[in-house]
Amino acid sequence: MTENEEEEERPAEAEAEAPPVPDNEQDKVKPVVFIGLFITALLGLGIYDVFQNVEPNGCSMTYMYEYPKYINMKLPEEVNKTFPKYRLLAYGEGEGKNIDKLKAEKFDGIPVLFIPGNAGSHKQVRSLASVALRKAIEDSEYKIHFDYFTVDFGEEYSALYGGVLQNQVQFVSHSIEKILQLYRGRKGGQVPTSVVLVGHSLGGLIAKAVLTEPSFSPSVVQVIITLATPHTPVVLMDKQTHDFYAKIDTFWAMGRAGSISHVTLVSIAGGLRDRQVRAGLTQDSQADVNINSNAAASVWVSTDHQCIVWCKQLVLTINRALFDMIGPITKQITIDKKLRKDIFQYHLVHRSGGKDYDADNLHPATMVFDKNGYWSDILKRQFTFSKGNVTCNHYSMIKIAIDDPRQRFLTLDAVRMSADDWVFGCKETKVHKNTRVCEVGENLSSKSSIIPSKGKRKVIHLDLLEMKQKFGYTHIVVHTPVYTEDTRVNIDVYNPRERRVTYAVPKWINFWRQFTVVEKTVAGAVFYNLSLTGIDNPWQAYVVTAEPSQCSAQAEEKPHYGLARFITPWANDATQSLLGQGANFTNSITAKLQTSRPPGSNDTTETPQIHFFLDPACTYSIKVFPSIPQMMGQMIRFYAPLLLPCMAAVIILILAFQMRRIESSQYCQSTLLTLMTAVSPVNVVLPSRMVAYILALGPLAAIIPKNDIQILQELSLDFGVLPIMMFFAGIGTVFLLTCLAWGTILLCGSLAHKAVMRWAATVTPHQVVAEVAVDALSRFPAILGCVLIAIGFATCGSLALCLGCLCYFLKLFQMYQEYLEGLVKRAVGLRDEDDPSILLGVNFQFTLALLWLMVTMLNLPTLLSWNQNLPHSLPLPADPSLIHAVILCGSLSVLWQNESKPKVEKKYFSVLAIILQGLAIFIATFAMVTIYRLSFAISAVFVVVTTHQLVSPNREEEEQEMEEEVEATSTIETPADEHPMTAESASDSEYEEEDKLNISKAKVMAAHKPGVIKSASDVTDTGFGSEGLDWEYEDNDAEDISEDSGKEEVF
Repeated sequence: MTENEEEEERPAEAEAEAPPVPDNEQDKVKPVVFIGLFITALLGLGIYDVFQNVEPNGCSMTYMYEYPKYINMKLPEEVNKTFPKYRLLAYGEGEGKNIDKLKAEKFDGIPVLFIPGNAGSHKQVRSLASVALRKAIEDSEYKIHFDYFTVDFGEEYSALYGGVLQNQVQFVSHSIEKILQLYRGRKGGQVPTSVVLVGHSLGGLIAKAVLTEPSFSPSVVQVIITLATPHTPVVLMDKQTHDFYAKIDTFWAMGRAGSISHVTLVSIAGGLRDRQVRAGLTQDSQADVNINSNAAASVWVSTDHQCIVWCKQLVLTINRALFDMIGPITKQITIDKKLRKDIFQYHLVHRSGGKDYDADNLHPATMVFDKNGYWSDILKRQFTFSKGNVTCNHYSMIKIAIDDPRQRFLTLDAVRMSADDWVFGCKETKVHKNTRVCEVGENLSSKSSIIPSKGKRKVIHLDLLEMKQKFGYTHIVVHTPVYTEDTRVNIDVYNPRERRVTYAVPKWINFWRQFTVVEKTVAGAVFYNLSLTGIDNPWQAYVVTAEPSQCSAQAEEKPHYGLARFITPWANDATQSLLGQGANFTNSITAKLQTSRPPGSNDTTETPQIHFFLDPACTYSIKVFPSIPQMMGQMIRFYAPLLLPCMAAVIILILAFQMRRIESSQYCQSTLLTLMTAVSPVNVVLPSRMVAYILALGPLAAIIPKNDIQILQELSLDFGVLPIMMFFAGIGTVFLLTCLAWGTILLCGSLAHKAVMRWAATVTPHQVVAEVAVDALSRFPAILGCVLIAIGFATCGSLALCLGCLCYFLKLFQMYQEYLEGLVKRAVGLRDEDDPSILLGVNFQFTLALLWLMVTMLNLPTLLSWNQNLPHSLPLPADPSLIHAVILCGSLSVLWQNESKPKVEKKYFSVLAIILQGLAIFIATFAMVTIYRLSFAISAVFVVVTTHQLVSPNREEEEQEMEEEVEATSTIETPADEHPMTAESASDSEYEEEDKLNISKAKVMAAHKPGVIKSASDVTDTGFGSEGLDWEYEDNDAEDISEDSGKEEVF
């Protein structure tokens, strides 16, 4: 060998000894997964905000004077047989003749039926009934009272499993009929012809649905009060729930002007503390009154989902409204719908006076003033006066001077004002005893309203220009009645342009910046109105602060507090915060929506506002800054249900890219690596938007059901980056779920296997028999699939899915254990090389196991409902999980064949990948809101993968053709006259051509040989490496491939 040949050989040997460097672009980790993890972390911050950053529970407890009793009412035998789980009960307290009357089914009051909601108890009626009982005793010595009834649904999961909803509706219909029968033949008094329905959570929906029953007369229901009822579904877990909502919405939309026009419907939400049903979902377009508890007059506090039934402030308000609706003659609920609505409006929305509503005597139209009282003229534009221990009537007159633009608007803030009639308009004044007085005043007190404070506080805003030109008033009179104690009135006359400040909130997240809106308020100012334009999306959240400064010393003992109220104009929603000095006051309020803006209301509805009622002794600086944690909290409140479909779509995309890799290299990449290198929101988001747009066009819109993207847009919940953001969050969550699942398999797989073996040993004669039985089920998946399907039919499909998920868990543990044993054997020299085909099966089955887990989670409510029916030996009304259990368990019988490895010799893996991506697009289009469609999409994944593994042809014919083509090329000889060479060069060329031909044949045979797994580099334990069809070969000394050896070595 010459020196030149040696120099050429050394670099070749060095290159052969160097480890292969992965140069495949598709195996590079993309930044998508890091963006996904970042957004997932932000949503984690939002979860913390939802559960930790909430106002303290301001509700007072309701107490009973005696022990509660729930008396069972006897229903017809046919009803008891049809609904053996359900009961109708009457509420009572203590012992004695009153309880004996209830047991004898003798009632003489006004019937009210309480309907519990999801997993609710009949005992939740206690607070409403007990307060009503005490109020009846105090007001009329129990001569006029309410009889509270309640139904027991056995705490069914009606929000998660819609199969029980229709049964509950029918039972409530029978219960109302029974309740009215209890009053027939009653001696003395008016026999009730209607029942007041009070529904909590899903119970409110049941109350509305009763009217849809064909045999039910709507005239027997006059009033329906719903507490934290989701009139728009939180999640649609099954088609029964979807159809139930659609039926109710259609009936009420068509009948509101007809058969049910007489019904007064009131919907009360819990506000920000209710994490289960956000306030926006309780809004009902057919309701007479929609309001949040924190905005309700004299309630002012947010309630959680359970607290709303016992919150004393709200319970008192509801009972006051019910008692005010009792007619003076019939002693029953009035049939005047307008009066009922006015009563609810007064007690819940706009309360201007005392605790009782009397339309005729609430605010007399005029009042004759006491000319001999104490009269004073208020000349200053900002003025505060206090009255304590008043011994005569005091009158303070404010002159209307419309010529001065600084005196166009008046705000009166009356603290501890006990009088209901306190503000009047005066058209003419006279001089009496050298004092200007007004003889008669027209009552303006109905325009005032009670606002939150520590003590009774009233406020009124008057347009002085309107008062002068429209009504002819010359003065506004503030009346402080005799015997009034410790009243303070703040007067503020101003130009509204100076006090109405408009601020456009930043559209983008400027979390590092704080914006000053008002540098310094006017000295002595009482009221400011800050309009926040640009708050159109639910995710927005801004903290607005009003820091007091330069406060003058207060001579009075009791401190005066400022107040900030965030008001959403398109919903009866207001949150409030007290302003004051000291560490106990944050002096801030959060501006964030609880109800999204109705579509098309940008030009017709005012923007959200913050009303500041300030302490005139202080000046304030008002600032605004965005809050990232609360923005993420809003994302969780409004969009958390969208995360599950996004996760499912991401896992299906992972499976699709794995199929593409099998098509190209006959190797199934690991789930984690595929997620990090291939998956992107672009694969789904843009196609789904295009599909939704096309389906919304003319002829298709009439045939195909409304897609979920349209539903989000109609609910004003969709915004530009929402789908991309949620899919990034899905990618990050799937990454964490994958890591968690692998950790569970590695750490808990052995324990689960031992637990299964221990259980199997208890039902078999010997432990050896148990091991053989368990091993047989694993080795013969067709038997396992049949067993699971039989369990699904015998019990419920969800149980079969849970058991199948456990089997998948144990199977993956067993497969990975086999792979680890192979590594150990190679390390000790018992095996020459690893068997990478085991890892092929693990990667393939792990992705399918994640999809199985998703279906199992979606159908868990069915299992819970089936378990509730077990003590009563009742079958499920419907089993939506059964079809999915049959499909998945049947697919398991096929996919676990071939030692659970995919048949890589099959064709059309690329076609399969396209179908899987289409299913992911289907989820993004049709299953983001209607969650139950997600199970069908995942079941379709198992169907197409199983069908492909069963019927797709092999690649054998194609391999044979390629082999013949290679052999044909070996017979081609090069003419001597075209390549003249010496004997030595001819010998070298002959060997070189023969070597190239043998290598080509080896590549073709290895690439297309069924069951052979190849890789461009060594396959690592986790499936990492450079994989593909690009092979590197060394010279003949390093790799001996020849025809004489009769062997083909595959690297």
